[in-house]
Amino acid sequence: MSEPSTTSSSEPPPARRRNPPVPRMQRLYDSPFLLLAACIVVMFVFFTAWGVFEIMSLEPAPLP
Repeated sequence: MSEPSTTSSSEPPPARRRNPPVPRMQRLYDSPFLLLAACIVVMFVFFTAWGVFEIMSLEPAPLP
């Protein structure tokens, strides 16, 4: 007796299947050096903006 086929005729063979595209955030999380660079950029922008805001919000110092 012949064995039934386990794959349907509409499904391509395993070698011809295309992998789905990897999401952008998953690529970021999978690369430690890219994640490190992203963290450094975010910290630089955040602390620079915070410092500029602090300087702009200071009142002028009274001169003696």
